[in-house]
Amino acid sequence: MATNPMQRKARNSFLLGMLLMLIITGAIIAFLILQLTNMKKEEKELQASYVTVYTLNKDVESGDQVTEADFTMTQVTNTTAPTDYLTPSDLGTNMIAKISMTRGTVLSKEMIYIDETVTGNDVRKEEYNMFILPTDLVTGDYVDVRLLFPNGTNYIVVSKKKVEIPNIAGVDSTDTISMELSEDEINTISNAIVEAFKVDGAKLYVNKYTEPGLQEPSTPTYLVSQEVMDLINLNPNIVTEAREALWARYNIDHRNNVINPIVSNEDADNNYATNMNESITDSVTTRQEYLEGLSAQAASTTTSTTNTTN
Repeated sequence: MATNPMQRKARNSFLLGMLLMLIITGAIIAFLILQLTNMKKEEKELQASYVTVYTLNKDVESGDQVTEADFTMTQVTNTTAPTDYLTPSDLGTNMIAKISMTRGTVLSKEMIYIDETVTGNDVRKEEYNMFILPTDLVTGDYVDVRLLFPNGTNYIVVSKKKVEIPNIAGVDSTDTISMELSEDEINTISNAIVEAFKVDGAKLYVNKYTEPGLQEPSTPTYLVSQEVMDLINLNPNIVTEAREALWARYNIDHRNNVINPIVSNEDADNNYATNMNESITDSVTTRQEYLEGLSAQAASTTTSTTNTTN
């Protein structure tokens, strides 16, 4: 059957149009797939360029204890994050700032010291009022306790202890500090106090660490008396490691030839009694001032509440 030229032309035009439409549709679909692929690739690259880090939400000083409550989780780019940035697996129960840092600092492993030392059963908080204190000492400072004899020998009694200063009526005590000490450290300080009190011109004092987060504890050098060593050796509250450390540094010749002659002078007992009585008197006075300060604060609070109510 003969086909009309006009019909044939119309049919060919239709088929050509359909072919063009399919080609255009295929090109659009291919373009969209390519765009979607690129978008997913860019999204992955963007996600890969960000890491989750911890930043400080407050200022901290070197040696300060920090907790997870002081951290905020933040996303930053790889280029701005330190290579050793802190991760959840790096956190510990006792974290210490090695350096002073400001709020917003991105934390790295080099900035935080994780102290895994477990507090021993023999650790107690001890209060002392017979040490010479630095003028700028504040609660939270880390110190060594040292004993200086008149002949110039200077011994480290205990090292790197965090101090707390009692607050009396809103004012820090000028002569009293407290520290957490183990049983062997309590015995060692007690021995040093007795011998410092016996010798005119002896100086029992504390000195501060400048960067406690970075500085390692000093090695104690003070040698306790034979009587105290015997007591420590028999004391069941002193852990084996501490007892062995004391014996390891004990030098009987140095003790007998250097320290004993200094603390065995003829006025030693009188000096000790006088100095100890003064310390006790000062302690009683400080305690009284503290209690009076608490009473004054309580009375002030009661008065303020009453005035507010009226």
